[in-house]
Amino acid sequence: MARRNEQTVLGVIVLGLFRGIWWLLKLPFRGLKKKSKLTVADHQYLIAKRSEILELLQSNNQLELRHAVMEADKLADWILKKKNYPGNTFADRLRSAQKDIPKNIYDNIWQGHKIRNQIAHEDGNISVELLKAAGKNIMSYNN
Repeated sequence: MARRNEQTVLGVIVLGLFRGIWWLLKLPFRGLKKKSKLTVADHQYLIAKRSEILELLQSNNQLELRHAVMEADKLADWILKKKNYPGNTFADRLRSAQKDIPKNIYDNIWQGHKIRNQIAHEDGNISVELLKAAGKNIMSYNN
């Protein structure tokens, strides 16, 4: 029973993380109130990357799902850079954007970034289901 609850909590955290990242992905289309404006080419890039990530999330291959999480995180960082948030790392830029992001979404982005770090640095064993849920949560912001 404890393992099942642990998986459920982790699933909720991952889902929230990806919702946060998806919120960041939608910012250029809503118009984040920062100095920088995205160009038509930037919007085309966002659309292409989003399609690529969604396609990766259709897989049952753990490597492709890990890649989708990594790409979603990189795309969120790209948006923060384009919006001129200061910082040397994604974490620094996200902290700089904190005042412009609703708290629940901000927290979700952090949780997703932690999973990205687990993939990148710890090579942790993350289930296919958890990776898919995380990726789908990131992409659900547009719905």
